[in-house]
Amino acid sequence: MREADGQTRRPLALKVRSHLPRSGAPHATDRRNTALEVPVSASAAMRPLRTTAALLATTLLCACQTSMSNERNFGPYPGAPNIDRRYTGTVADWPLFFIKHHYASDCFDTQYCRIAYGRGVSEDAAPQPSIASFGKGYPSILTNAVSIGIQNFAGPVVVDWKSKDGTPLHAEIDLDKLFKDRLVPIPPAVKREDIPERINISEPTIVVEVVDRTVNVYTMTHIPMKEEQIPGNRYSTNNTDLVRVFTRTY
Repeated sequence: MREADGQTRRPLALKVRSHLPRSGAPHATDRRNTALEVPVSASAAMRPLRTTAALLATTLLCACQTSMSNERNFGPYPGAPNIDRRYTGTVADWPLFFIKHHYASDCFDTQYCRIAYGRGVSEDAAPQPSIASFGKGYPSILTNAVSIGIQNFAGPVVVDWKSKDGTPLHAEIDLDKLFKDRLVPIPPAVKREDIPERINISEPTIVVEVVDRTVNVYTMTHIPMKEEQIPGNRYSTNNTDLVRVFTRTY
């Protein structure tokens, strides 16, 4: 091969392993590895290196773009139009605010109960038992969210039910107005210094509860804590206390 400088250079030899038999008549049990020498130009030999470099550059670029796309920017946010602070989902947001929420509902001591929120409807046509009948299962049963990651409030919560004595009742609760500042209701026992830095804090779950003639609205947020909430239980480093933000008896 003759290059631009006029010198003749030998082509590079690329060794390729083959499983062909040495003799012209192949035999099933007589297979040996044979090295075949295939002339390859210098530019062709460098091609795999250039390809590897290109793939590496593409990977780094994608990683960078992914990192930037996951970065949480300043508001306003679809679910919090009045918020112009940066949202990190950690205690750095103190006072904590939310841009999404989860939702759950339940009925107790009713003859009939229907709760509608956005596209979600829960309906209990049969009489519902009392809270006391659930024993230690209450109030944890309230926070089994049926809708998660709601970016904006989906209109009012509409409740139609019959109380324990069969009286038909109706209520509408405007969650957008109730949470107009989008601040996360914090349990009284939780202080900012109790929460570790750079640990994710969940969006709040908003719970609508009907008990006989009363409608309650609670929030529950998984808040990481520095100390165990149950001494000796290393799995109790989250505060999940309910905070009641609305109640009315009809």
